[in-house]
Amino acid sequence: MLSSFKTADQFNSGSGFWPSPFTLSGYLDAFTQVRLHEYVANTLLYAVGGTAGALTIALLAAYPLARYRFRGSGSITAAFSLALAVPLVGLATPEFFIMRELGLFNSRPGMVIFYAALMFPLSFVVLRSFLAGLPPELEEAAHIDGAGYFAILRTIVLPLSRPALATVAVVSFVLIWNEFFFANLLTVSQRNQNVQLALAGFKSQFGSNVTGSLAGATLVMIVPVVLFLILQRQVIAGLTAGATK
Repeated sequence: MLSSFKTADQFNSGSGFWPSPFTLSGYLDAFTQVRLHEYVANTLLYAVGGTAGALTIALLAAYPLARYRFRGSGSITAAFSLALAVPLVGLATPEFFIMRELGLFNSRPGMVIFYAALMFPLSFVVLRSFLAGLPPELEEAAHIDGAGYFAILRTIVLPLSRPALATVAVVSFVLIWNEFFFANLLTVSQRNQNVQLALAGFKSQFGSNVTGSLAGATLVMIVPVVLFLILQRQVIAGLTAGATK
């Protein structure tokens, strides 16, 4: 990070730990030459949209499977959970053809839907485990008072699940933010690429401008760190839930 504020001459000479003189030229190059902000906007869209989609679908699937027993519930739970064990590389070929057949290949909506589906198994497993550990008395009392299924889900289950939701949200956001393999496979035009692909292309676009590359890498690292700092209390509560039982 400190090297991103150095001049190219100081960085190449290896002299000094602190930037001297202090310069923002690397950051200016990242925004003016590579237009990093456009790739950051794409990545934010993919990370926020994919995380929100995965959380919504996972909560709707996890709650009935954690609370009710019906024919096939065990098989459905096992099928959703086993999806975590599928190697990501093995999904490359089928996902490529599925996205192309659905008309979602090389499109922003397609990438949001893909990342929501990719993060669903992880979100489902964490949320179902958390919801199964919640005492059902509050939901039963609300049901006796006449509250419907979705009213109970919105007013009782959702607030109680905030630690688990925050944990899953941070993990999913960071995984999508740093994702490179499927972004490289499923997008071909620069206008739809994420920031990881942009950083990989820095070498050819920047040539010998190492400080520009370091500035871009610094900016990319800041976003998930800030997100974790904002939600750290909820994340820690979610990770330690049930540890004292």
